[in-house]
Amino acid sequence: MKFAATALLALLAPTATAFAPTTRPAFGSRLSSAVAEATVATGPGGKAASSKEEDLALTLQIILDHSARSTTVSKEQFIQQMEEVQAVEEAQEEEEVVVDISIPYDAPAQLAYEASDKSMAYNDFKTQFEADAVADVIAKQPIDISIPYDAAAKLAYEASDKSMAYADFKTQYEADAVADVIAKKPVDVAIDYSSAAKVAYEASDKSLAFAAFEKQYLQEAVALVISKKAVDISVPYDAAAVLAFMESDRSTPFAEFKAQYEADTVAMVSAKKAEQES
Repeated sequence: MKFAATALLALLAPTATAFAPTTRPAFGSRLSSAVAEATVATGPGGKAASSKEEDLALTLQIILDHSARSTTVSKEQFIQQMEEVQAVEEAQEEEEVVVDISIPYDAPAQLAYEASDKSMAYNDFKTQFEADAVADVIAKQPIDISIPYDAAAKLAYEASDKSMAYADFKTQYEADAVADVIAKKPVDVAIDYSSAAKVAYEASDKSLAFAAFEKQYLQEAVALVISKKAVDISVPYDAAAVLAFMESDRSTPFAEFKAQYEADTVAMVSAKKAEQES
């Protein structure tokens, strides 16, 4: 501590001068025996020290006596001074300078107002400033660019004559869309390898089950080929229509069914080709 060290040096200064050399020669003059006896401590009965240890003890006593005579404050005063110094230092250490570094919440508004022309009162300016700030934050929020699932129906409705309510239009639109997707599914126009047997069976009296008829039909066909007889094993071009007609409810004549079947097949193939090319 700064003050404690200064006080301690002040206390020790008189003691230190006891060992400082003087300008007077150590042995230049003789003291009278009366002065020597009054100021110099000797051994018992005024005799010189009888040993080295006693000589050191007497020397130390002289130094302490000199220090006691040179001290300007008592021990109690010194302790009191040290306590006062310590109290001052502790008070200085505990004293703190509180600096407010907080920023007012309306600091931006205050700065903007100072930079403005101050054509309105600060309270009005602050209200407008905060409203503009909120609007700016809202404007910078993420924008929803998702597409509603019924966007196609809404666009179609906007392009329509709006002769019906949107809810009804949407229901009809989705039903038509589903039907259109189903209609565009691939159509199996492959011809079954047993188509010839099926066509022959349909032209027979059906006295046999088709499995037995087909087996016999194939055997006869093979036999004809083996005998190199000209056997017509070609598949009629309308075999697929014939099979589809046989599997239908046959509510229309075959000719009409066949015409519709072939038209539907051509349309399906054309649509499939267009999708592949697009």
